Amino acid sequence: QAERRSPERKRKEDTKADRKKKEEDAKQRRKNAEEEKKAAAKRKEEEAIRKKEQEQKQKEEAAKQKKDLEEKRRQEQRSTLAIRRVIQKVRLASPETFAEVQKELQEILEVELENTGSQKERIKEESGKGLEQATKRIDSIKEQRQKELDKKEAEEKKRLEQQARTDELLKELSDLVDAAEASIERLKDLSAPLCDKIEDSVKEVEACALAVEEAGTDAKSATKACTDFILVKGNDIKDPASSPLVPGIQTPGASDTKQALGKLLQRINECGKTAEALIQAARGAKEQAVRRASARQKTKEREALFAKYDRDKDQLLSQIEVIAYAKKELSVNVDKVLLDKIWRCTVDEDEKGISFEKMYLLNSSLGIAREMQRNERRKAARIAKEKVLAGLRERLKNKVREVEKVYSDFDKEMRAAEAAVRPLAWKAKTSSVSEMEEHAIECERLVEACRRTADKVKQRVKTIPFGFDKKYEEDMTEFFRIESKLLELQMGRADLRIARVENLSRRHKEQACRKEAQAIEMVRAFGMKVVRQYARVNKLTFEELFGHLDADGDGAIDEEEFVSFFATVDKEINEEFEVEEVERVEKEKEIEEFPELNDIEMEKENALEVPETLDENPMGQITLAAVAEQDEEAELRQQSLAAIMLQATPKPKPKPKKVVKAELTPEELKSLFASVLEPAGPMKLSPEVFSRMAKVYYKVVKETPMTEKLEVNGSQTVHQLKVGEIVEMLEGPEKEVSMKVFRAKGKVIGEDKEGWVTVAGNQGTIFLQEGGHLWKVLRQTELFESFEDVPPKAGIRKLKEAEVLEVLSWPTKHEESGLHRLKVKAKLDGAIGWITQASKEGVIFADPL
Repeated sequence: QAERRSPERKRKEDTKADRKKKEEDAKQRRKNAEEEKKAAAKRKEEEAIRKKEQEQKQKEEAAKQKKDLEEKRRQEQRSTLAIRRVIQKVRLASPETFAEVQKELQEILEVELENTGSQKERIKEESGKGLEQATKRIDSIKEQRQKELDKKEAEEKKRLEQQARTDELLKELSDLVDAAEASIERLKDLSAPLCDKIEDSVKEVEACALAVEEAGTDAKSATKACTDFILVKGNDIKDPASSPLVPGIQTPGASDTKQALGKLLQRINECGKTAEALIQAARGAKEQAVRRASARQKTKEREALFAKYDRDKDQLLSQIEVIAYAKKELSVNVDKVLLDKIWRCTVDEDEKGISFEKMYLLNSSLGIAREMQRNERRKAARIAKEKVLAGLRERLKNKVREVEKVYSDFDKEMRAAEAAVRPLAWKAKTSSVSEMEEHAIECERLVEACRRTADKVKQRVKTIPFGFDKKYEEDMTEFFRIESKLLELQMGRADLRIARVENLSRRHKEQACRKEAQAIEMVRAFGMKVVRQYARVNKLTFEELFGHLDADGDGAIDEEEFVSFFATVDKEINEEFEVEEVERVEKEKEIEEFPELNDIEMEKENALEVPETLDENPMGQITLAAVAEQDEEAELRQQSLAAIMLQATPKPKPKPKKVVKAELTPEELKSLFASVLEPAGPMKLSPEVFSRMAKVYYKVVKETPMTEKLEVNGSQTVHQLKVGEIVEMLEGPEKEVSMKVFRAKGKVIGEDKEGWVTVAGNQGTIFLQEGGHLWKVLRQTELFESFEDVPPKAGIRKLKEAEVLEVLSWPTKHEESGLHRLKVKAKLDGAIGWITQASKEGVIFADPL
């Protein structure tokens, strides 16, 4: 057992010794590594110190070199600046200082030129150019001074001539003023004695006044000659300009001219005022004399009348004489009561009769008595007339009641018509075009019946106040106006009610026409897509395509050929661009709520509806102010509705139009064929009409460039398309491979530019939308028969706001008026004519949809 333990113990001891030796070796290695590390760190530190000292030495040398270089550069700059400063003085030198600054330049060049270093040659060149420029400038200044001197001499000569001319005109004007003042003095002499002739006869006064008038006319003529002279030659009478030889000093006589002219003008004004005053005074004196003469004549006539009835010549009128005077001269019968009353008012207790001085009191008393007698007679006539009028008024009331019965029949018919048009706006949503036309015809029949009944009522109303004696017509007319107040009020509303029903019926009929036009436009759009696809698939030119439709080869397409073509072609549209874009937009589209058009129309109708009650004036009639107020209220309601719609409706982002399919039935194709035929033309489609029908247009909705090639990269821009421009498509749309966008070749309408344009971007941005051949009327305008007819001439008919037009000929400038005009066809009734796109003031009448 001890032997077995010995090897094991020995093995453990050996293992322990080996481990201890390894630890000592590892410890020695770590010690050696630390010493080597310290030695390396010491070597590295010493190397860094040496490197730092070397870098410091290099920096000191570089700083010294830099300092020397900067000192040298500063010296060059000082010398250069000093020389250039003198060169600048040379350039700005005047002829008087040029020699001095030129000498200064030579001196500084001798001193400082060598110190300019690398700038030496450049400074030499600048000094030479400076001297050359200064020399030219000095020569130019001398030449300019000579010109100014010549100009001043010419001005001085002109000034002297002007002074002489002014003196001559002042002398001539002074002579005219002297003549005018002499005529005024003569007028004063003639008018002075006129005021003393007040008591003379009329003939003597008129003779003196005539002489004054003639003298006044002469004085006015003389004064007018002065003013006419100033009007004609006043601009020539002016102060001469200041002497150019001595600037700032006024020449002698300049201010004297102004003062002399002012004094002459003052004298002319005094002459005019004096002449007018003297003439007015003479006229006043003449009128006063004539009035006094007339008064004396009337007094003599009254004295003669008094003497005629003063038979006893006692200068008093007795009671018998007063009775005779009143009866013959004033047609007044004087009884004893009246005579006593007159006597108490006109005759004093100590007098026996009426003197001439109290004749005015007698005339007043007799005039009052005459009017009282007339009043009694008028009162009796009035009482008799009232008895007659009472019976006539009863007859008139019966007539009014009969007319009111006729009006009740009209009211029933009117209510039936109003009930018929009330649901039209809602029926338009679901009714077909034929049903809408039947509704409109029925409403028109009802309106016509109402109008006939209304005319009958009006005619009966007009005849009510007639058939009476002429002397009672005025009284009966006034009574009729009061009695028929309610009836007139009702008939006043009748025209408004009929107009409203007629407007709603016409609007419903127009909606039917628009609905039919929209259906035909949908058929046209889809049918032309089928035609273009057929031509694209079979690679046909327009002439070859037209030949395919023109089966009999007569150069025109008839209705049968048109319908037959669509019966044989493929009607499935395979336009990759349209299908892809519509599907993408449908997926991305958010749900938006918009008020329906018919709801808006109903709101407008309600706004325009005639109210049941209108303001009445005190006489019971509908006032124009009341109707105007209701119209204004309706207009405000429409404007408020439009404002709410604009605020509530966000501006839609342009999206590609969805392909709307049509059945293309024979009936639809025949309607389309008939809609494109020219009025009063052949019943066939010419190549021009078919070309206009088959062409496709796009409207620019976002600015984009038009390039030469299909490829986007490396293609040069032909034209920058702006929003609103119309592009006629010639090829495509085709998919551009590199950018993965749809591009089409087109021609810009009105610009004569062709190229390729991106229809839709690869991120969904729409640049072009199909359309442009249909325009919308923005403001009411005239449709003219020819291109030459322009406003204010009246046209074929008025185009209403929001009407849709098809363009037949694109805008062309009218040379005489400068307006742009285009030929269009109204979708509502097919009327063809010319319209003005915009006025000279910038008011736009129509724009593309």
